[in-house]
Amino acid sequence: MSRHVSNDLKRRARELAEREGIPYSAALARLRTPRAQADQPTDTAADQPSRFLLPEYLYVPFPAPDLGDAAPCDSCQGSGLDAEGRTFAQPSDGGRPPLLLEVVCSVCEGCGRAEHDPEGCGHPHTDPDMDDGLYDEDDYDEEPPCPSCAGREFNYMQGMLSDDQGEPVEVIYLRLPCGCTADRMRIVLGELVEVSG
Repeated sequence: MSRHVSNDLKRRARELAEREGIPYSAALARLRTPRAQADQPTDTAADQPSRFLLPEYLYVPFPAPDLGDAAPCDSCQGSGLDAEGRTFAQPSDGGRPPLLLEVVCSVCEGCGRAEHDPEGCGHPHTDPDMDDGLYDEDDYDEEPPCPSCAGREFNYMQGMLSDDQGEPVEVIYLRLPCGCTADRMRIVLGELVEVSG
């Protein structure tokens, strides 16, 4: 369900998300939670689900793209993620909480840069043709990185948003953590909020 969010609440949620390394939607949920619940932990180890209060999601924090000297994308401010902080839940196996997936910025395609070098810019994009040569096996002196993600620690997964009648309205890409990040997974608590306004 979409709800309007004031600019002040958006600012506070972004600051909290950056400070604590949690998704924007989880930070927004924490700020909207009554005081009695907000005193409870909202970030715990993945093997210690709490099973109370707010819904739980598995989450893997990723650093923002290294922009070097490049100007940040005007839409995502260099984060590589959707400007509104949209997230979606993917069901997990074995009774574990769903996996929280962040929507990738549609303007920079995940690299966080305002301009795209035709030869690539050193960070993965939703368009694999822009990543030619980014993960050459010859570049590794020792053991090569994870074969599933080529060392990125995530892969992009295409999704489609539909309107109330089931008609497709928007193609999105989600950042899907690779299995090689399992030791970094955390549980975050909070309602997934799709922000409007």
